[in-house]
Amino acid sequence: MSAAIAPLFSAFATAARAAWEQQDKWLLIDPVYEQLETLRAAPLDQTLPRILALVESYPELDYGGPGPFGSLIEEHPMAAYTPALLASLERQPSTQVIGWLDRTMRVDPELQRRDPNPVGPAEFALALEKVLQHPGAAQDCKEFAQLCLNDLK
Repeated sequence: MSAAIAPLFSAFATAARAAWEQQDKWLLIDPVYEQLETLRAAPLDQTLPRILALVESYPELDYGGPGPFGSLIEEHPMAAYTPALLASLERQPSTQVIGWLDRTMRVDPELQRRDPNPVGPAEFALALEKVLQHPGAAQDCKEFAQLCLNDLK
């Protein structure tokens, strides 16, 4: 399956660059939505690292909220993706990944999901504190991290 998604992510990288250069998020979001079924057929452990590498390459790009990648990720148990999101924030902070993790903090397990989140509020808060100090984090990313941090208190 990895061979089937490799060309997709190559095309997504090209689209992400165009979206960044032209400040038009739909240049990436639309092609991802068109390939969502193919992405759903691939194991998350093959797609998630590629998604995060793309986001880390273009951390200031708007991927939608949650967008096609976020929707795909959220179809899986939180234990399958939240630790990877946390690690991504440490490598290259992005508003997108903060948003995806923030959504997991707001889930009411009694009403919406039955799977436990291995990343708790304390770990998320610590990651947000690190984002605030990270030299590679954009100002809007730091501002969003501060908003999310304030919400956790």
